[in-house]
Amino acid sequence: MALMNYEEMKKRYEEGGDSLELTLEKWERILAYSKKGYDLNHYQDILRAAVVPIFLCAEYSNQCHMCPIFSICRQGHSEDWKKLMRVVQAYAIAGDLLPREPLLGQLEIFVDKLKGCKDELLQKLH
Repeated sequence: MALMNYEEMKKRYEEGGDSLELTLEKWERILAYSKKGYDLNHYQDILRAAVVPIFLCAEYSNQCHMCPIFSICRQGHSEDWKKLMRVVQAYAIAGDLLPREPLLGQLEIFVDKLKGCKDELLQKLH
């Protein structure tokens, strides 16, 4: 499965795609891709995919604290987000020299937390 770029994200969102589902899919694809990455270009692709804007930010632009993933994002200032991005950036610089496990571990944690945010939202709606 290919990494999600902005054009795909935008097209699917405009066609009625759920912004939270698209965000989760974006990160699941990054995780899957990272398991196959083996050279520096792959890790740089992961960084480019990681910074693709999500439409939750547009939907909650003036009410960020109400966003379903606010607890793990906090407008890019949460410790979860900072830690993830530091690891992704490190791999974009030297990933072919580093063991894959730290990157995979951080991505798995982040995807699990995103799933937890989705589960919390579904519980609130029911």
